[in-house]
Amino acid sequence: MPVSPDVQNYHIGKGIVSFKEEGGSTFVDLGNAPSFVYEPTVEKLEHFSSRGGVKTKDFTAIASVAATITLELDEITALNLAFFALGDPDDTVPTAVTIAGLTKTEFTGDIKVVGTNDIGQKVDFLATVSFVPDGEFSFITSEDDFSVITLKAEVQKDEDGAFGVWTINEPAVTP
Repeated sequence: MPVSPDVQNYHIGKGIVSFKEEGGSTFVDLGNAPSFVYEPTVEKLEHFSSRGGVKTKDFTAIASVAATITLELDEITALNLAFFALGDPDDTVPTAVTIAGLTKTEFTGDIKVVGTNDIGQKVDFLATVSFVPDGEFSFITSEDDFSVITLKAEVQKDEDGAFGVWTINEPAVTP
């Protein structure tokens, strides 16, 4: 296991994001993801002693934990839009795919990132998530901007009690 200080610990993250819907058998590549951000939420309950002249904090308990993932996808596909719109893609018409928005209550399954960066440790990630309607999609952009689908996913606790599992692989570059 690498120790600090070591320039090999610097990280410029790149990776491939894929998703396997609950009940599915394979992960589906979601295309280029310029951003994938994991954000834990920890709620603390603080206790204060009133035994002295000044109230002092004498204990802090963790009351709840949760996590969300916010990701951007810049490949506008029916599947990616379906996650955003909470609808199933319908490809019964040969020339088009339609998605009836907000007709599903949720998309649940496993999201995976496989680190592909050239600088620093390659970090893989796996978690069970539920996509929720949050984020944005711009139908019209200026001529020098690409459209991006912004998705938010609530991380679910797995059977081992974890809110996602990180795997740190060997460094990609040795100076």
